[in-house]
Amino acid sequence: MATQFGTDAPFGLTAQTGIISDGNTANSTQQVKRIMDADGDPTAATYYGEGIEGTLSGFLPTTSPFSTTLAAAVTLDDSLDDFMIGSVGSASIVESISITKSNEDYKRIEVSFSNYAGIS
Repeated sequence: MATQFGTDAPFGLTAQTGIISDGNTANSTQQVKRIMDADGDPTAATYYGEGIEGTLSGFLPTTSPFSTTLAAAVTLDDSLDDFMIGSVGSASIVESISITKSNEDYKRIEVSFSNYAGIS
């Protein structure tokens, strides 16, 4: 456990269930549709399809390792920051799972997920 002095920024992340986490990223995304005039300059834009795409990486513990299936909902112990006009969806959906095995390292896992406000 790290010892922190001051309150400038939070340190570290919450341990995920079934993964000894060493990294967690979340990217807020959206789609845009622009209307162009005859000169090709934007005159209006509509933003829609907000969502979060992210990854969770770490090591698999020997007892109670992470287990799920693709397209299943996953509960994240670290809450997602809400940068959207809507609100963060209640379900993060597993998009891909990658397992890495090496003769000189522990078994690693990386889980990619998506989260959209309209999907619960």
